Amino acid sequence: MKKKSTYIIILLTLSFAILLIKFIESQSQKRVLENSIDTAYKVQLSNVLGSFSLQVNDYTYRSMISSVYSVAVMSKLTSFEEVNDDLDISLYNLYISLREEKSKDKVLARVEELHEIFSKMLQDPASKEATNKLIQISNETFFSVEE
Repeated sequence: MKKKSTYIIILLTLSFAILLIKFIESQSQKRVLENSIDTAYKVQLSNVLGSFSLQVNDYTYRSMISSVYSVAVMSKLTSFEEVNDDLDISLYNLYISLREEKSKDKVLARVEELHEIFSKMLQDPASKEATNKLIQISNETFFSVEE
């Protein structure tokens, strides 16, 4: 009886050790994946910044819309979203403001300001100040929210 309980304890201990090792491996893989997503997000942010650096014409305007949408979709997957909960909302609202004809000219009039915001976001992707400015621009151009 004593031998049987010893074998069970050893088996449980080994099972626990294997479980612990697998947990540590999965956490390591999770960190690698998060870093990969964050890096891809920063690349997309640089694409947005680049599109706001160009002379605005029909092609570059579509490029702006596309790059803002890409970064908005990716933002929800990043670790920056955990720090700044409004990140994805602000980017998606900017996308809507760019996409809609009624606010297009108002947004394009603020291209330099948007360029500065995305420069700041490239340095600090979780910047709440940049997020708040994006929300403000969206509110003033498309959503017409009075403060």
